[in-house]
Amino acid sequence: MVKLVATLGTSPGGVFETYMNLKSGNYGGEPVDIKEVYIIRTSDKAVELAWKLVKAIFVCCGGKEVEIADIPLPINDIATKEDYEIFRKGLQGKISKGDYVDFTGGRKAMSVAAAINAIRNSAYVVTTIIPQNEYNRIQNLIKQLKEEEIEEAGKGKCVNKEKFCELISKDARTILLT
Repeated sequence: MVKLVATLGTSPGGVFETYMNLKSGNYGGEPVDIKEVYIIRTSDKAVELAWKLVKAIFVCCGGKEVEIADIPLPINDIATKEDYEIFRKGLQGKISKGDYVDFTGGRKAMSVAAAINAIRNSAYVVTTIIPQNEYNRIQNLIKQLKEEEIEEAGKGKCVNKEKFCELISKDARTILLT
């Protein structure tokens, strides 16, 4: 069974965009039948918010058929070598041969750890490029969300499909690197 293993930072849409681009073949390859999505992240509050929004985006915008696993690690950020090691070890056992690893979200150290782990496990490495103007637009929309909308999103509920689906970039491109 093929998984998408994705690092998550503060922008929620990237994981869904990668999932949809892989599923549709919109990355320069054949469509991929992904059954599970693992989200590897820190425990920072802003990243927790992004996780809640990722759940809502998948429910509202076309990813109901996939199982999503939240894998928060016991660090708030990667600010030291020790933090990096915790993150790197948190990836162990999560990536299998033939999986797709998206290192788009989060700190560069998270990306490095994910890419190295993917290569060591014969997984594919992908990234999704979101144009800066789209990234800024999405961040502004997130700031406009109400607390109750975010809390309902965190329960995996689609309280406002139009609003949550606006958090996805229509101009995102996924690139297969390995």
